[in-house]
Amino acid sequence: MDGGYYAIKGFEFQFDKTLIEALDSADENDVLCLEQIQDINNSDFVMQVKYKEASKLTPSVIRAPIIQLIEEFQNDRSKRYILYCYFSDTNGHSENVDLTFLNNILGKEQGRFTTGDKNDFLNAFELRFSETFQTQFETALNKLQLLGFVNSKDDAIYFYSILVDYLRKKVVDNSPSNQTGRQITKRELVDYLNKGRKIIFLNSFKEYKGEQEYFKLLKARFKKPIKNQHTIMYLGEVAETDSCNLPSFILQLIEKHYHKATHDVKPLIFVIPSEKVESVKRYLINQHCPFNDGYEAILFSQKHFESPAIINKKILGGKPTNSLSKTSFKARIISSETFDNISEFGLTASWILVDCATHNLIGESTHQVVSKLNTEQILKLF
Repeated sequence: MDGGYYAIKGFEFQFDKTLIEALDSADENDVLCLEQIQDINNSDFVMQVKYKEASKLTPSVIRAPIIQLIEEFQNDRSKRYILYCYFSDTNGHSENVDLTFLNNILGKEQGRFTTGDKNDFLNAFELRFSETFQTQFETALNKLQLLGFVNSKDDAIYFYSILVDYLRKKVVDNSPSNQTGRQITKRELVDYLNKGRKIIFLNSFKEYKGEQEYFKLLKARFKKPIKNQHTIMYLGEVAETDSCNLPSFILQLIEKHYHKATHDVKPLIFVIPSEKVESVKRYLINQHCPFNDGYEAILFSQKHFESPAIINKKILGGKPTNSLSKTSFKARIISSETFDNISEFGLTASWILVDCATHNLIGESTHQVVSKLNTEQILKLF
């Protein structure tokens, strides 16, 4: 039995339920809290979520969560208290719990609470056995399809990926003491999708539809760099193929970017893993591709790194045209170590994050996140 597998699946199950509860909110400003009093709570209810795919229902398995809910009830009797759980032998319905059943669940712990408290708790308590993991996932997709801008099931899977990643970061990036950071509203989630600032390609779609459909989604939704605007391409541990290693990959991106370029083209900015940046620079030098690295190997100058390229326009009939003839450099190349030490970047740019975490310099900038593609596959997006 793989405990890690079930733990991860349990978290995904909880995030799916959180998403469903948020999308079901009658009041889009109703605050839903994650991992605070219990797994999920708001002004009306407190919910424990348990996913036990490998277990059958026994009183002892649900004893601890029910004791926690009783203790929470003793602190606040105004809310509903829900144990939402999945077991291999019991799912898809709610169970009526009477005092005899509750005492059976509590076992030796039943004496910790008075009969009056237990009866009062039962009036506020719900024991819900959930749908299967896949059925609950489908429920989340159906809720998303009720949003006006979600036009298909593929759209729903795409937006699901974005929102589950958003919920996960709410928990991971905020400590339990930061209660505000672990709160969401339906309006917040919808606004997050509507803003269109973040285009995120995650594995949920790939796992559900397969690699071919996943790549078709990327091709359809990926926004190529706008040539006359700055773009930062921050590379993590990108999978390299035998026919397209990292230096060759970067050169091909540069050549695509400068194909039929006009005089106002902006060099791409590549942030490269520190242990690989030297091989990239050597390759570009050998291929006669000029770049600007801000002299980082000697003494990094951010001012020089951000300075514009010197360009010449093509001349036709004795007059300059809008086409590019020559440029002093075609790319900015910098190691992740040097770039990560920059406190404020002077060029306004969109970002493409490839197999790496988000970055503190992104702020409100438009960015796309691409993961689990190799160098050849990424090239096909451009």
